[in-house]
Amino acid sequence: KQFRRIALIALVIVVLTFTLTACGSSDTSDGDDVYKDGTYTGEGEKREFGYEAAEVTIEDGKIVGIVLKRMTPEGEEVDYDEWTGEGADGKPNLKQFREDLAEEMVANQSYEVDAIATATETSEGWKQAVKEALDKAK
Repeated sequence: KQFRRIALIALVIVVLTFTLTACGSSDTSDGDDVYKDGTYTGEGEKREFGYEAAEVTIEDGKIVGIVLKRMTPEGEEVDYDEWTGEGADGKPNLKQFREDLAEEMVANQSYEVDAIATATETSEGWKQAVKEALDKAK
C-alpha cells in the first residue's frame, strides 16, 4: 500500500514535470528574431503637419544604426535647427530627441522604448517607422 502511494506520487511528479517543461519557453532560434543585413526604411502615420521616418541599418543580424527623421507633409526633411526647444514657437527639441531615441533603440535592439514625454506623438511615429523598417528586415 505504501509502495503504491510512493509510485503514484512519483508518477504525478513526472507528469507535472513534462507538462511544465512543454509549457515553458524555448529558444528554437528559427530565425524569427534575426534580421537580414542591410539598410531598411520605414514611415510613421502621415498627419496634417508631417510624419516621421526611419532608416535602420542591420549588420550581423543586429541593429547597428538608426537615423530618425521628421518630415514635412511634402516629404522634405525638416530643418532641425528650427526644432531646438528654444524660442516662443513651442517646438520641442527634436534635434536632440531623435538622437536620444535612436541610441536607446540601438542599445535595446528594439523599437519598443519609452516615448519622450514632451514629444509623445513624434516618438510614437518614430517607433512605428522603425517597426516598419525592422519588419522589412525579417
